[in-house]
Amino acid sequence: MLFVAYATFKMEDIKQNISSSLIFLTNRLARLLVNEARKRTNMEDHGLMPHHMGVLADLWQKDGIPQQELAISNIKNKATITRALKYLESSNILVRIVDPNDKRIKRIYLTHKGKELKNEILPHTRLLEEEIISNLDKEEFETCIKVLKQIHQQLLK
Repeated sequence: MLFVAYATFKMEDIKQNISSSLIFLTNRLARLLVNEARKRTNMEDHGLMPHHMGVLADLWQKDGIPQQELAISNIKNKATITRALKYLESSNILVRIVDPNDKRIKRIYLTHKGKELKNEILPHTRLLEEEIISNLDKEEFETCIKVLKQIHQQLLK
């Protein structure tokens, strides 16, 4: 019951000031971050678009992920992830290989070029993040990340 009252109170605040809405703020923040990352990394010089970055980030963390896991992680449907992977494969950034133990599964592996992109792109994104959080103290930043992760997990349920 307390949650309902709190949620109602917060919804009234949001109606009065839409720019304080979590959805509005995170949408705008994501767009600003993507635009700034595009400029700083020159990803387009490598033939990459922002929607490719999630796939690459997953593969930089763990190579050989099944295609279906990439779709889930990147919140993409099967057709969209397939198009992105075909493009990255045609750009010699990754390869799709049928799992020898289960022919229904395609595992995605980075090529040498795909692995090298990590060294070209990540330093720019890390610098951008450092600049963005420079006016936050460590506790504020950790709290921000913690809350965003909690919201992310809640939405995945």
